[in-house]
Amino acid sequence: MKTNWLVAAVVVGVLVIVGAVVAARLADDDFTSVETTEWADSVCASLAEWRGTIAGIADVQGELTAEALEEALDDAGEATDDLVDDLEALGRPDLEAGEEAEQALDDAAEGLRDSFDSLEDDARDALDAETPSALLQELAALAPRFQALVEQAQDVIATLRSASLFGESSAELEQAFATAPSCAQLEDTS
Repeated sequence: MKTNWLVAAVVVGVLVIVGAVVAARLADDDFTSVETTEWADSVCASLAEWRGTIAGIADVQGELTAEALEEALDDAGEATDDLVDDLEALGRPDLEAGEEAEQALDDAAEGLRDSFDSLEDDARDALDAETPSALLQELAALAPRFQALVEQAQDVIATLRSASLFGESSAELEQAFATAPSCAQLEDTS
């Protein structure tokens, strides 16, 4: 009888500990895991939306004015903040190297933000041009940097698909990006 009680106490104790660990893991936002293809699809969808906004700066409708450029830069700044927030909120993919992939994505998102912030500063400086033609000249000089920023979205995907970064998880991550619908669309618009 004493043995049965002891066994029951041990089982209850183990269940309580397991339950506490599971509850702690579920409560930990950093532990959330998303199926890998869904994760890759979300990454590509966010990058495609952001890239469209950044590319839209060059497509300011009508006459290019300082006001139109300033509005486009505000929209792009908001889109960049949203992108970084969205990518950081994805958590880690469901892979053995999920933590490393999550960190690589977070680093890439911050790199995009830094690149945009630098370019935005220079574009806002151009707004101080004394004449419309001077504004156009300064913006023309920034055009290659805007194009490079748009292409940086594709570089993020290339980094995440890199076979050398994630060891045994690389093949699964490569497959996830290859089969995710929004990744195919992102590649089609490059």
